Amino acid sequence: MVIKVFRVDRSLRFPQGIKAKFLLQNKEDRSLMLLMDNHEPFGFHMHTRLPHDPDHRIPVHVHDYREAIIYFKEEVRRLLENEKN
Repeated sequence: MVIKVFRVDRSLRFPQGIKAKFLLQNKEDRSLMLLMDNHEPFGFHMHTRLPHDPDHRIPVHVHDYREAIIYFKEEVRRLLENEKN
């Protein structure tokens, strides 16, 4: 799992001045399993159909990157639990 948060210049793409990227990769082949990022016009969103459909996005309704990290970690736990079963 990789969690990156950067302060960037405010812009149309990043109006809050925060760029975030959280990803979960398969340890064996390094393929992406789950990705959350933020940019306009979507705000925070998850890519849940990786690697087959990278353009599929699910909106995530959080107030800031701290809430987004918590949400992402919960989704990672859920995903890994489902893989065990």
